[in-house]
Amino acid sequence: MAPMSHAGFIAKRLLQTIPLMAAIMFLVLLLLHVIPGDPARAIAGLNASEETVQKIREDLGLDKSLPVQYVTYVGRALQGDLGKSTRSGRSVNSIIADRMAPTAWLLLCGTLLSVLVSSLVSAAAARRKDTLLDYGLSGLTVGGISMPTYWVGLMLILLVALPTGLFPISGFGEGFLGHLNAIVLPACTFSIAISPVMIRALRAKFIALYAQDFVMMSRAAGLSERAILLRHLSRHAAIILLTMISVQVGPMIFVSLVIEKTFSLPGLGEALVNAVSQRDFPVVQGITLVTAFFVTLVHLGVDILTSFLNPRAGLQ
Repeated sequence: MAPMSHAGFIAKRLLQTIPLMAAIMFLVLLLLHVIPGDPARAIAGLNASEETVQKIREDLGLDKSLPVQYVTYVGRALQGDLGKSTRSGRSVNSIIADRMAPTAWLLLCGTLLSVLVSSLVSAAAARRKDTLLDYGLSGLTVGGISMPTYWVGLMLILLVALPTGLFPISGFGEGFLGHLNAIVLPACTFSIAISPVMIRALRAKFIALYAQDFVMMSRAAGLSERAILLRHLSRHAAIILLTMISVQVGPMIFVSLVIEKTFSLPGLGEALVNAVSQRDFPVVQGITLVTAFFVTLVHLGVDILTSFLNPRAGLQ
């Protein structure tokens, strides 16, 4: 069979996401129907009048059949209409837009820091396999996996933010520098939670690569360890890191939610928790839908990038 072109591969992946996104939207719609009893009554409260409950039922389309609700929901979502909050009356779109920046900063800065830490630690551990350094770094990795994310955040607040006064313990700051300063400790907390799994996978890959013949030949040719790492091993490491990001994108979302509550970051995670506690289900549905689409796009993007880094394995 002739190998698939990159354009064909990308088109195939895009087509594969259509039924997946349709299924995601159906599951998001079902969030209203998994509530025990009448969803409209749960939203309105036990003491609400029947007229109020009926109005909520009509506003949410609960008086229609499930297929009609689904078609209506998909149609509105494709037009960018995710409904209105049952508590504040604001559009869900505006709530998500207001809360997007802190979450985006946390995910981006935390992921970049995790990639940097994982690359440096795993390369050092693999290069000095079965030495005291390797054992020490492996111990730190196990410790990182074992520590709860909220506890790490609290320790950074108690041991770094409060004694030094260099970083805020809550909020998102003002302006670019304010945002950057406010995101330092949350990003560190994110990295401590995510990096250990990346380090373990990347260390194993580096150990296997260092045993390959082309590495031995590169050393015999006089190349430095840094040159070998940058010229020959970096692409393999990039593939592993992309794969780990794809695998861990779900845990990353959960970790960011915990971190946002710990540091009182006004992001999507905090908005989701507040919406659940207030039974504001249109907001819950909207944030869940955006998050699910984000996870799907990350998987799609990783597949496409991997196909360029390793065409023989990627174009399938």
